[in-house]
Amino acid sequence: MPDRLAAPLLCVLACLFFAGATAFGKAAQDWPGGAALHPFQVTAARFLGAFVVLLPLAVLRGPGILQTAIPWRHLQRVLLGFAAVSCIFAATARLPLGDVLAVAWAAPLFALVFAGLLLGERVGRRRWLAALAGFVGVAIMMRPTDAAFGAAASIALAAAVLTGLELVLIRILARRDPALTVLVLNNALGTIIAGAAASLFWVTPSAPQALLLALVGPTMLAGQALFFRALQLAETSAVAPFYYATVLWGVVIGLVVFDEVPGWHLFVGGGLIVAGGVYVALQRPALATPAAVTPTPPPAAGRP
Repeated sequence: MPDRLAAPLLCVLACLFFAGATAFGKAAQDWPGGAALHPFQVTAARFLGAFVVLLPLAVLRGPGILQTAIPWRHLQRVLLGFAAVSCIFAATARLPLGDVLAVAWAAPLFALVFAGLLLGERVGRRRWLAALAGFVGVAIMMRPTDAAFGAAASIALAAAVLTGLELVLIRILARRDPALTVLVLNNALGTIIAGAAASLFWVTPSAPQALLLALVGPTMLAGQALFFRALQLAETSAVAPFYYATVLWGVVIGLVVFDEVPGWHLFVGGGLIVAGGVYVALQRPALATPAAVTPTPPPAAGRP
C-alpha cells in the first residue's frame, strides 16, 4: 500500500487503541465501590503495563537497544507524555469520555503549529485555515459559559498542548532512533517517573480495578506503535489530522460502555475539529523538512 494511504489508516487504527486505553482508565476510576484512584496511579499503570510487554523484546535485542544519541530528547518526550496522560485521566474522572477526547485530541492542531515553528515544516495557508476552524471547535467544546465544565475541560486542554509538543518530539525521535528504542526508553523512563509520583498518592485498587489498570498499558502501547509507524511514513502535519478519529471512537465507546449521550457542543465543536482535520488531510502533502533538520544516521544499534 502506498505510504500516503497506509499512514492515515495506521493512524485511525491507532486511535481506536488510544480511545480504548483511555476508557479502561476511566472505568478503573469510576468502578462502583472501588478505591478512589489518583490519576497518577492510572498513568503509572499505563507506563508499567507497556514496559512489561516490551521487556522481552528489549532483552532479546540486548543492551544496544537502549543506545541513543539524543537521550535528552527522550527525557523531554517522557516528561511531556507523563504530564499529558495524567491530565487526560484527571479529566476523564470528571467529564464524559467523548468530551475529554474532543478537547484533549485537539493536540494535532497544536502539533501543526509546533511542526511549523520547531521543525520548519511548511504547513500552507489552507491548512492554517483548517486549523483555525478546529480551534473554534475547541472553543465551543470548552463551553466557557459553564464554569464547572470549563474548569475541568481546562485540564483536558492542557493535555492537548502537552501532547502537541510530544507529537513533534516523536517525529524527531522517529528520524533518529529505531521504533523499539523509542518505545522501550519511553515506557521505562515513564514507569520510573510515574511510579514515583503515584507512590505519593497510592491506594490499593480492587481486583476489577487492578484488571482494568493492567489493560491500559498494553492497549496504549499498541496504538503508540501504530502511530509511530504512521509518522515514519509521512510528515507530522499530514498524519496528525487523522488523530481526530480518537474523538469519534471516544463518542462510540462513551455511548456504548458508559451510557454517555453526547450533547450539542460535542456535535458542533467536535464536528469542526474533525472537519478541519479531514480538510487538512486532503490537501497536498507538506514540503520536505529543510536540510537544517535532516535526520542523521541512526546509532550503532541500527534499525529493526
